Amino acid sequence: MKHIRIFDDHATFISPAIQTDQHKHHALEIIVSRDGMIHIEDALGNVLVSKAVLVLPDQLHQTTTNNETAFIFIEPESDLAKAILTAFNPTQSVQSIEGSISEADRKAFAGGSKPTSLTKAIRSVNLIDDRIQRVTDFIRSHITTHEFSLEMLAEMACLSTSRFTHLFKVEVGIPLRPFILWCRMRVAVTSVLAGMTITQAAYEAGFSDTAHLSRTFMDMFGVNPSAVLKQ
Repeated sequence: MKHIRIFDDHATFISPAIQTDQHKHHALEIIVSRDGMIHIEDALGNVLVSKAVLVLPDQLHQTTTNNETAFIFIEPESDLAKAILTAFNPTQSVQSIEGSISEADRKAFAGGSKPTSLTKAIRSVNLIDDRIQRVTDFIRSHITTHEFSLEMLAEMACLSTSRFTHLFKVEVGIPLRPFILWCRMRVAVTSVLAGMTITQAAYEAGFSDTAHLSRTFMDMFGVNPSAVLKQ
């Protein structure tokens, strides 16, 4: 049985056995299997088999599971992401955390919850440049009511457009347009879960049409949105 929940800084997707196409998204991802194994292939074709996997943001990968599995998508700019990166200190784009996660935390992840030990480890320091943080906060809070021009956002950050474009990618990890798409996707998924059709959610989130939403969802998650969002 599939189950999706959206929170401020993360989203959880619990699914039976699933196989995705190659995809990448702007989220720190933790994948935890309740009983089976996770087979995950990175951009270079390396295959990792584990019960618990950490995938860094914006990394191409393909996932196959053989039992009920929890996928946790964590906003990479959030304090929760910083705590997880501090706790696991990843050295690869895709790596096993099975030996580094307690049984209690693994069960918490598999149930779609934030492990309390990591929540307590959250640091208050903001690692993102304040100017870029101001822009990302504005985009997230106005994603359904604004069209964002490069000039407007650069002015908000008090930077030239060229300097803003460079600094945004350095600080956030991806260019501006993919980041805006990621924010729109979050709105679209939330809207479908609230009862909208996929077509209604596409327009609510600012996609040009349903096909645009579907293509973007496939690129980000490797599966068709209708297979995940509509049960």
